[in-house]
Amino acid sequence: MAAGLLLGVLVLAAGYLFRATSVPTPAPATTTAPLNASVAKWLDNHAAAISITNDDWPTPGREPDIDSYVLEQGLVMGYEMVTGNTFYGDRIFSGPDDERIVYLMSELVPKGFSYFGHGHHHVDHDELSYEEALESFQANYDTMKEWGMKPVAYAYPRSAGHEAETQRALEASGFLSGRLLTRNSREFYNMPGTQLAPDNWFGLMSVEMQSIEFEGCDPCINDNDELVTVLDEALAQTAWIILTYHAIGQPEWWGWYDWDEFRKDVQSIAARDFWTASMNDITLYVREREHAVITVEVAEGSAGTESIEITLSDGLDNVRFNQPLTILFDQPTDWVGVPFTVSQDGELLDELVFDTEAVMLPLKPNERPYVLRPRP
Repeated sequence: MAAGLLLGVLVLAAGYLFRATSVPTPAPATTTAPLNASVAKWLDNHAAAISITNDDWPTPGREPDIDSYVLEQGLVMGYEMVTGNTFYGDRIFSGPDDERIVYLMSELVPKGFSYFGHGHHHVDHDELSYEEALESFQANYDTMKEWGMKPVAYAYPRSAGHEAETQRALEASGFLSGRLLTRNSREFYNMPGTQLAPDNWFGLMSVEMQSIEFEGCDPCINDNDELVTVLDEALAQTAWIILTYHAIGQPEWWGWYDWDEFRKDVQSIAARDFWTASMNDITLYVREREHAVITVEVAEGSAGTESIEITLSDGLDNVRFNQPLTILFDQPTDWVGVPFTVSQDGELLDELVFDTEAVMLPLKPNERPYVLRPRP
């Protein structure tokens, strides 16, 4: 820590300030109040969060070119991983060298796309025993790891994950969240309002996107006009919504959705204040934030604030839980408009400048102090 007098320490948990103390400082130091720091509900303090998921395979050269269009709009999408079932015949992945897996991992993942578990067996897991469901979930999880993936989120095949026993089996397999479809209602909104964690990590609600021409599914969202209402409600509730598409622009396949309506959907999402991210990243963010503890130490000297030291901890495995959290705080008035550096363990990570006191800082909760100093 830079030379100076330690003036204050803040400690916060789960985004809420629960203690702020000041330690005595000898004269003639100038004292200031501790910084007001917290964890944003969503990354970059977006108003709401959204995951675009495609229950389909990443396919190089496919028309329409779904992936390119999503990327052109500055968004990302996640693909299903069914790892061992023959239900799909020759469409099943052959292994990590399958051209679709290579395309996903080498072309799409570096651009922010992702994946989610969808069963080693594409079956109704609610009809299986606990042991059978666990075996299927575990095989899906382990195979994804063998293919160089980091499994986090899961989507139940056929939305068959409503039984408590099935959900316990999914949790025991190592996945951290599970997604269901909500055909019986339009309660699409996870973590609305002041809620900072889901009611049930293994019963997340999602929006089923399906053209009305397929099977007349009225509870589904059938077109962009209907989706816009859902998007605006999610923003009003500061909620996380998960969109589930099947067979985009492919009317010969099950659950298809119209290509022109999908393009409108993507445009509508891009035009709104969403954190658009995979189910994996949002799951990790929320779980880290649930356990987050922030310690802030401010050092003052004769010329003003000399340094700010922020330590972000969550007590979780840093290899798996490495999603940055957005820290919000008010910087000292003498730093406004002044570039400051962010370093950790002596390594320069970034240089930032904010023209107001309000600061947003993405930090990984790795239990090691980040040091902020104004440029000389």
